[in-house]
Amino acid sequence: MIRRLVVLVTVLCTSFLLSGCSIAGTPEWDHPVKYRLRVSVPRHYDAWVKPVQFEATGERAWWHPIGITTCCWKASGNGNAHLEPMPDYIHITWFSFAEQQSYTRLIHIPDPEALRERMEQPAPVQRNGKTINMPRDTLVLGLAPGGTVVLWIMNWAETAIEVGRYKAVKIDTHPEYYEKRTERYLSDSGAYLKKHGLQLDRW
Repeated sequence: MIRRLVVLVTVLCTSFLLSGCSIAGTPEWDHPVKYRLRVSVPRHYDAWVKPVQFEATGERAWWHPIGITTCCWKASGNGNAHLEPMPDYIHITWFSFAEQQSYTRLIHIPDPEALRERMEQPAPVQRNGKTINMPRDTLVLGLAPGGTVVLWIMNWAETAIEVGRYKAVKIDTHPEYYEKRTERYLSDSGAYLKKHGLQLDRW
């Protein structure tokens, strides 16, 4: 009986190979799947993000540089840190140019594999009149004024699902380290900031 079942599965998968059939039921994606983390901020609220640190307890600890991050909230953002394995801790620290303030947050992901399973669910997008079959393989950290941190999974902004929301804490800040970059930031966004403020209730 077991032998017959194996033969049947093999025949079916051979017959439907082009449709992505597999014993595990894994879909066939239109682009290579690369699980990664990126960072985004709202428009006009640039940030300097220090290297993000990751830990998969008992397996691996690593970090990835991010640097200057600009525009846009709820988008795929900056950086391209690979998530292999999926971490259970993410530590992020950044300097907000609008506030002249630094923040930090340690994020705990209690069930990394459950998160990966959610990311692997198909999330088709329309591009140039075609449907592209993709998973939500990007984990995005959105950093907002006041220290709000939002965690999304997505491939493009229209498929984003919020999977976590956190509050970072203020830490000692040295604005003089960012003086030249702050001058550029105020030249580009100072008028907007003066008119609209931080809009803390938006995030």
